[in-house]
Amino acid sequence: MNIIDLSQTEFEESVPFSLKLVEKGHTLRVTTNNGIVCIVSPVASVTREDANIDIPSPEEFKPDPVGTRQFVEEALGEMTNAQGFPI
Repeated sequence: MNIIDLSQTEFEESVPFSLKLVEKGHTLRVTTNNGIVCIVSPVASVTREDANIDIPSPEEFKPDPVGTRQFVEEALGEMTNAQGFPI
């Protein structure tokens, strides 16, 4: 992965070109005029949108301790052998 350093001015003057670089797998580190560093990096592409997905907002989220415990136990079971050692 290549990280390319740009100033805010350089990025603003070449947004289409910069985004082409990101599409090709490069990561951009843009330093703003205020000294804040922003990262523009490629992530996995979304190939389809599932309209049925239901993601609760943080205010609506109610943790499920039993479900969480079951998930953790299953995940640890897949990662360890019968004696409890990592696989």
